[in-house]
Amino acid sequence: MQNLVQAITSSRLSHQGEALGLEVIEVDNQFCQATIAYQGAQVLRYQLKNHYLKSQHLKDQHLKEQTQPVPILWLSEGNRFEQGKAIRGGIPLCFPWFGKHPVKADLPSHGFARQMDWQLQQASENAQGHHLTFVLRDNAATRLLWDYAFEAVMDIHLGAQLELNFRVNNTGKQSFEFGFAWHSYFQVPDIHRTQVFGLEGVPFLDQLHAAAGYSHVENQPIVFESETDRVYQQATGHYRIVSALESTIDIQAQGCSSVVVWNPWAEKAARLGDMPADSWQHMLCIECGQLGEGNVHLAAGQSIAYRMCLSRK
Repeated sequence: MQNLVQAITSSRLSHQGEALGLEVIEVDNQFCQATIAYQGAQVLRYQLKNHYLKSQHLKDQHLKEQTQPVPILWLSEGNRFEQGKAIRGGIPLCFPWFGKHPVKADLPSHGFARQMDWQLQQASENAQGHHLTFVLRDNAATRLLWDYAFEAVMDIHLGAQLELNFRVNNTGKQSFEFGFAWHSYFQVPDIHRTQVFGLEGVPFLDQLHAAAGYSHVENQPIVFESETDRVYQQATGHYRIVSALESTIDIQAQGCSSVVVWNPWAEKAARLGDMPADSWQHMLCIECGQLGEGNVHLAAGQSIAYRMCLSRK
């Protein structure tokens, strides 16, 4: 779909110069530049204009970096952008389950929504930026994996902040249960010098020591010294990623009581075929949603909506 509205174009992703099958929308306005894939309605890139590294030392020592806007989202250079293959980075949507399927281990991890093309229903612009609406409805392929009638809607606002609104409509005659998460990958200059605020005093499950259950509590901001994989089910919905070298990334998630904090560290990253060896040092996942114990029961004919907003402070 070409020239949807002013400053929006369609293109195809490439890997090592080879144009591949994943079609994306490129947005360029006074606030930001962004790339959104039809597959998964996934925001791959969101970069505010006029936001630069603020460390005076870096400005003095690395003048080239001073002129480059700082991206909020991390996207792996190891992606091949193959149709139907999950894209590592940006903001994948995990739906209608998170992680492995609770009963059928052979079903795709994190559900099917991130690996299917969504329909672009609307594209518009105003003084605040651009607005895109994507829709995914049940079809023969989804019914083989999850036999329910549904409509999933993703509204994306691209302006001075990135706002995602996700709505699930139960269009069938029977209730269903689902889980979901925005599996957001954030770019950080150095994971060793990064802190996460907003989860102090909240119990969490350390998935590396799952037998202890939700018995872990920390009263300090999260710091990173090794592989981290935590699930919070009583989350606040407001988090800040603070780095010594960049402005704060502010995350606000409405209706999302679950959050996962994840960094694979060196050993696990080396086992992931789509992550360059040292890339774990520059990424961090804060994944907001409703998952596991927070799964949602939705009655026939009912709808439910969630919102996430990302900005720099």
